[in-house]
Amino acid sequence: MSEILDIYDAKMNHIGVANREDVHKLGYWHQTFHCWIVRNENGKNYVLFQIRDKEKSVAPNKLDITAAGHLKAGETKEDGLRELEEELGIRVNIEQLHYLGIRITASENSKQINKEFAQVYMLHDDTPMDRYTLQEGEVAGLVQIEVSDGLRLCAHEVDNIPCTVFRPDKNGVDVEQSTVEFGQFISRIDSYYYKIFIMAERYFKGSRYLSI
Repeated sequence: MSEILDIYDAKMNHIGVANREDVHKLGYWHQTFHCWIVRNENGKNYVLFQIRDKEKSVAPNKLDITAAGHLKAGETKEDGLRELEEELGIRVNIEQLHYLGIRITASENSKQINKEFAQVYMLHDDTPMDRYTLQEGEVAGLVQIEVSDGLRLCAHEVDNIPCTVFRPDKNGVDVEQSTVEFGQFISRIDSYYYKIFIMAERYFKGSRYLSI
């Protein structure tokens, strides 16, 4: 059964509800939840990306937000916490998250029209990677990128950067050292990833002022 979502006008005034298929077919404004996990490991700071499953209808195998999803009708932005448990198998409290604000974006391709108000959060979580339980059919793996490398890539100073790839296997987690290019991320019309790496850098430097 299709999810029912709240829909809005361009000024974020609530105007009703619609099923998810119509939301993207007709281009209704709706709300989503984004949570970016940042990590510190062995004195280095990282941002964690998910690898979308190869069977996803939109952007299969691409790198994406650590955990994200649509807010259903009647849900508040805080209810989006369920995405962390569903996609990564971790439970956290809203007090552990840093709210970065609302990202407003609109895009269109041959498969859908997407107009969303994204409620964006950052979570500092140093949970060992083998303790994540990835949602089958949604998340194929996780990619850890050092903040300084991500900044250089998003600034187009380099063509590729090193990363660590984590994928579930029958023995737990397979860990591989690899490289990533900018084209491996889901395409965005703004500098979203650049902003996230900037905010991660500010966070680890102790800044209280974080915003998308």
